[in-house]
Amino acid sequence: MFREKDMVKALSWLIGLYEPIDFGAYDEEELGVDGGICLEEVCMGVRDKVQTIYQYTVESSHELGFKYRGKELFRQRGCKIYSDMEVGASDVITSTYEKELWLLEDMSFALVHCVSMGIGAEDNEYITEYRSIIKRFEGKQDLFMTPEDLLEELEEMCVPQWEHTATIYEM
Repeated sequence: MFREKDMVKALSWLIGLYEPIDFGAYDEEELGVDGGICLEEVCMGVRDKVQTIYQYTVESSHELGFKYRGKELFRQRGCKIYSDMEVGASDVITSTYEKELWLLEDMSFALVHCVSMGIGAEDNEYITEYRSIIKRFEGKQDLFMTPEDLLEELEEMCVPQWEHTATIYEM
């Protein structure tokens, strides 16, 4: 279950893996606690993006298209916290190979590879995604993003709240 106090603790631990010197524009006063972001707001954004994570999915917006979901990747729901495209190509077909960081329901983190392919325009599009587990996120040695990129991604989850378009959950 995604409880606020548990999510705050997990996200605070993740941000705390960075040393102050890791921040490019290091200013200890400006940085503040938890990188200067409000984790309670981030938790609302995370809760809104929680989903079941499947190994393989097919999504289509075409009128004759279909949707398919394979086996669950984890036996719990999760929220993608961060993704970094390692390889990508875009033309008529868009394909990417990304490394993703997921926050799982037990408040652990997992590293996942995702290969995706999109064909067509937005109104008639097919998207397939295949995910495989790299490993459970264990600590600082597994960080693959800068602290600024992580904080920016976490803040991005708050935008629907700030623009008053988010689903409101009562706690």
